[in-house]
Parts: sequence; structure tokens; C-alpha cells
Amino acid sequence: MKAIDQFLKLILVIVVAGSLTSCADKEIEYTGILDHRPEGKDGMWVIDGKSFSVTEEVELDEDHGPIKIGVCVELEMEDGDVQEIESKEMKKCQSEQR
Repeated sequence: MKAIDQFLKLILVIVVAGSLTSCADKEIEYTGILDHRPEGKDGMWVIDGKSFSVTEEVELDEDHGPIKIGVCVELEMEDGDVQEIESKEMKKCQSEQR
């Protein structure tokens, strides 16, 4: 009986660890109006009042215009790190509003 209990505990640990890992690996997209950005890439960016720490490695995609204060942007994160910030058409931010 003791071996079965230990086996079940091990299975539980594996399941919990697997679910925590899958949460950390998720990609997140956040769309909103750019409120603040530093002169370069590196620093704190604020999109719709939410702050994001951005490094020099982040890709800036300006296909829909320059990324400046007041424009619609989409921020992509993976594993908790910002990967890309992309300018979007303003209608994308308007459709995201509740």
C-alpha cells in the first residue's frame, strides 16, 4: 500500500509540474494604444496603462506606420518576455475596446 501511495504522489507531482510548465510557455498578445515609450527600445513601455519591460532584442514591426505615442500597437510575449511590438491600424484597437 505504501508503494502505491508513493507512486500516486509521484504522478501528482509530474502532472502539476507539467501544467506549470505549459502555463509559462504560452504566447500572449496585448493590443492597445501606446501611452509611453523610451527614446530607444530599452526601457518601460506603457500600453493602455499597462507597463512592459522591453529590451534592445525586441523586434519593432512598423508595417502599419511608426511606433509612436498615440498609435495602436500589438505586443507579443513568450515565456514572460516581450518578443515583438507591431504597429496596427487604429481600427484594431477600437475593436478591442469593451
